[in-house]
Amino acid sequence: MHSERTIVDADGVTVTDVSCHAEPGGWSAPEPVTRQSVVLIRSGLFRRRVGNQDTVLDASTGYLSTPGTEASFAHPAGDDRCTSITVPDSLLRSTDRREMIISDPRLDLAHRTLIARARSGAAPDELAERAHVLVGTALAAARPRLTVAAIRERVDRVRQQLAADRSASLDDLARTAALSPCHLSRTFRRATGMTITSYRIGLRLRDVIDRLAAGQTDLATLAAETGFSDQAHLTRLLKRETKTTPASVRRLLVSS
Repeated sequence: MHSERTIVDADGVTVTDVSCHAEPGGWSAPEPVTRQSVVLIRSGLFRRRVGNQDTVLDASTGYLSTPGTEASFAHPAGDDRCTSITVPDSLLRSTDRREMIISDPRLDLAHRTLIARARSGAAPDELAERAHVLVGTALAAARPRLTVAAIRERVDRVRQQLAADRSASLDDLARTAALSPCHLSRTFRRATGMTITSYRIGLRLRDVIDRLAAGQTDLATLAAETGFSDQAHLTRLLKRETKTTPASVRRLLVSS
């Protein structure tokens, strides 16, 4: 079951909360794309196919949705939730050769802050400005389309493994991709623009942000449960990636 709810509609910007409740299974029928938008994933994991391009998408990613195409979806992990941001066409027109967005913790925090501010009833002009800034940041993180399907497929397999197990070793990931660890490291960076280590840290910091948004206050326990060596390690990396402390994240997302 697919549902959409508009949470921002101001100054030419529309932000839609999209939920999909699906049983794991095969591909959906192709759906025509009717609006040009940036879609950022908040939770879950699914696959999107446009033409012969099949992309794995989870909370570390997003994509550009372009009218005139048709997209099919598969949901191997069940439910997922996304934010679709539609802005004036002129902002996206120059990005037609780019597709997948790799989200870092700073982009992820900006995304979740927009949602929190919309839910708290913030003024439309503030929300529209936040949405424009978020789209601009997301477009800067859009990766060129990969032309070698085998590279994409192998990197997608690794990303799926990391989505399920943040602590998977490089050797385990290399076996999943059927590549040597060295070759996988180079290939992963080519596809995503970041190292496997940076990508893994980003996933763990998203887990931290989610837990802080849910009201978690025990940072020592949070650090241990999300894969950081201690509270200081968690705080240092979160501040490095988002310029924000755990307490500030909690206030921003819980009290907005």
